[in-house]
Amino acid sequence: MASIYRRGKVWWVKFHLKGVRVQQSLNTTHERVAQARKSQIEYRLATATLVMPSETPIGDFLEGFCRYLRGTRTRKSYKNDISYLRIFFGPICPSLKPGNTCNRSKVLRKERAKVQEACKNQHVRIGLLEELSSEMVSQFIMCRIQTDGISARTANRFREVLHRMFTYAIKERGYTGPDGAKSNPVADVSRRQEPAPNIRFLRLSEVRKQLDGLQDSPTLHALVATLIYAGLRREEALWLTIDDVDLDKRLIYVRAKLINGEHWQPKTKRNRVVPISSALHGILTAHTPQRAEPWFFPSPRGRRWDPDNFSQELREINRSHGLTWSCLDFRHTFGSHLAQKGESLYKIAELMGNSPEICRRHYAALMPEKMHDVVEFNPGSPPTSDKAEAMLKAILDKLDRKEPALARAKLRLIRTGREEVAS
Repeated sequence: MASIYRRGKVWWVKFHLKGVRVQQSLNTTHERVAQARKSQIEYRLATATLVMPSETPIGDFLEGFCRYLRGTRTRKSYKNDISYLRIFFGPICPSLKPGNTCNRSKVLRKERAKVQEACKNQHVRIGLLEELSSEMVSQFIMCRIQTDGISARTANRFREVLHRMFTYAIKERGYTGPDGAKSNPVADVSRRQEPAPNIRFLRLSEVRKQLDGLQDSPTLHALVATLIYAGLRREEALWLTIDDVDLDKRLIYVRAKLINGEHWQPKTKRNRVVPISSALHGILTAHTPQRAEPWFFPSPRGRRWDPDNFSQELREINRSHGLTWSCLDFRHTFGSHLAQKGESLYKIAELMGNSPEICRRHYAALMPEKMHDVVEFNPGSPPTSDKAEAMLKAILDKLDRKEPALARAKLRLIRTGREEVAS
């Protein structure tokens, strides 16, 4: 059978499998946990369901996983996932090494260097994927929360990316854990409770103030107006082409496209159409820059805006006018004003390319109250009559006053007809 022993502070197990002596770490410093895992191994040995763990070199595996992400995730989602993996493992494969930042501003390069330096000593150092346990993931996340103050949402994003990584390892690379089971160790890592979202949006007076501050930059003025009045995401607006904006039909088409060999698709991988409001139509009609390429909102060089460069340019202009709003605030402005107007969450979700559940979490608290009659339970208060019922009662009263006999005959005839139909 199996027996456990300790190397330093970590417990190990040894047993024989098909005549071969096996020694492996149980990845825990707690004896009770080690005993429980030894019992699981003994059960699997007795039932002949225990197999040898796989050996997956972490560097080659992560390179393959990054290629998988590149082919299945959107460009922005891929970049975000790579960032989390780089912080967790460090730049241990070519895909996780910092990319070329020649098109970034000096401020962005300095900010990225600070982040990389802060995370340099926090990487998880392993040689094989099988060495990574749920305890190591939990300790890493807890350390980041305590030392760096990351939010619960960021902690959950780390967990999601690593969970996706092990799912890929099990399905595509034949991963088998140290205990001989094909299970995802990140599933045992608890999710953090995320607080209610703090939605920041612009009032109508603030919308005018924001647009007035961009009058000297016509392209940014039209671009920000599109973010506010159409609720587009930043990259959705930057990827708009001339064919995507139909000013005659007053429609904006947010759809996947392949331009100059580069493929792009919306975040949710679903195309949608957003109507152009009258306020936005006037702004876009006056937006007629010189376009050497197909972009509807070209950069100063006539090319597609780099998202970070666009945000940096907008941030600098807003700072000069004492404004602090971002692209996410503009998108929330669209959803918040529709919710305050009383539009359904389903319509808002369709226009913004979100799920109704996300819209409910963000904008349900802004919707006008429509259930005052539901909370009325005082027996002394008169019942609230439905509008249709009140209208019908008024018509019957009028008929009784003017033509009582004719009214009774008609009602008797209607009632008889209904009974005949029912029978």
